[in-house]
Amino acid sequence: MRLRCALAAACLLVSACGGLPFMSGGGGSSVVRGPIKVALVDVFSGTSPYASQGTYLQNSVQIELDALNAEGGLLGNQVQLVTADDQLDPARTATVVKQLLADRSVRLLVGPGFAGLYLSAMPLVAQARIPNCLTSMAADDLMAGARYSFRAQAQDQASVPTLLGYVQHGTQIKKIGLVAENDGIGQSHDAQLSDQAPRFGLQYVGAAFVAPTGDQKAQVQQMLKLGADAIVVSDNPATAARTLQAISALKATAKVKALGFSGLSGYAFPVQAGDPANGLVFTSTIETYLSDVPDARWPPAYRDFVKKAQARFGAAPNGVEMKAFPAAADCILQWARAVQAANDFDGARVAKAWETMDVPAAQSILGVRERFAPDDHDAVPPDALGVYQWVKNGTAWGLKQLIGPTA
Repeated sequence: MRLRCALAAACLLVSACGGLPFMSGGGGSSVVRGPIKVALVDVFSGTSPYASQGTYLQNSVQIELDALNAEGGLLGNQVQLVTADDQLDPARTATVVKQLLADRSVRLLVGPGFAGLYLSAMPLVAQARIPNCLTSMAADDLMAGARYSFRAQAQDQASVPTLLGYVQHGTQIKKIGLVAENDGIGQSHDAQLSDQAPRFGLQYVGAAFVAPTGDQKAQVQQMLKLGADAIVVSDNPATAARTLQAISALKATAKVKALGFSGLSGYAFPVQAGDPANGLVFTSTIETYLSDVPDARWPPAYRDFVKKAQARFGAAPNGVEMKAFPAAADCILQWARAVQAANDFDGARVAKAWETMDVPAAQSILGVRERFAPDDHDAVPPDALGVYQWVKNGTAWGLKQLIGPTA
């Protein structure tokens, strides 16, 4: 349990120790010796495709903290990053989050990623009343009532209308189907496509659910028999790759367009899927640095971050991607603005200030105008996602930006 001190006692400690008083996450006045801390919880080990994610998030956060500290810190305090490896294990996530939040100098929690891991951390964040920023948590329902959590992303339910809007105005597609796992995400996409396709003048022919492994020719053939002009594939890269390979094996690439969402935005996806990934269209937050758009046309804060990350950390092992994520860096800028607006580190006051922020697109690392509200803790507006297409040039992959992030 967090220690709370009376204001008078805090003043005495400041006089004796030269400390700086600020409001604690629990709302009481306290003194913390040493720097303010930002805690990052993610995966830093193992052999999963996400094993490098924690390091890239750490790089992103560190870039912004170094810039903040170089300008004198936050409210006169230097800010330090601490990390914890949750190993993609919900039980371990809860343990490390509890340990981190027990340190009363921690004033921001970044992560954990993914809905199952966040679910285990939610009650701890609420109890500690510490602002929490998320970069890859897709479960919209978990955000309802999450007073201290903010997402450096759009709502998951924004992806379907963005994709359908592109299909309606940028293609000749009339019928659309879904091939995905019969899990929560697949079921959600099925329901959204069924509900929203008619609003965009499209016919939804239904879903063909697939197992996590195995051949998918039968499901693709089902979509073709139903007259689908396009197939929305799973957000799971491995499953999506098998769907594309089935389309190619059936020699149906010219008959049906492949569509997807942000789970397919990583460079590892086309490398894994091979040539069948060529031409896949997907929605995502900003991925412009991998695209054909000249850097002079990139949003200013986003361009500055990309250049810093590339210069400081170099390229990923694939030689193309940077070792950093804009969303994580944006978490730091959002939190710092909220702290400055509140003129305090108290969690409740910072969260309240965060809910009133309106950040111009030029100052947002995600390249969009970020407008928060008490009932909207998502940085990217529903109509501000980008639309990209994977294109193979020789032996290398790149993106064609079809619709840039706007807001």
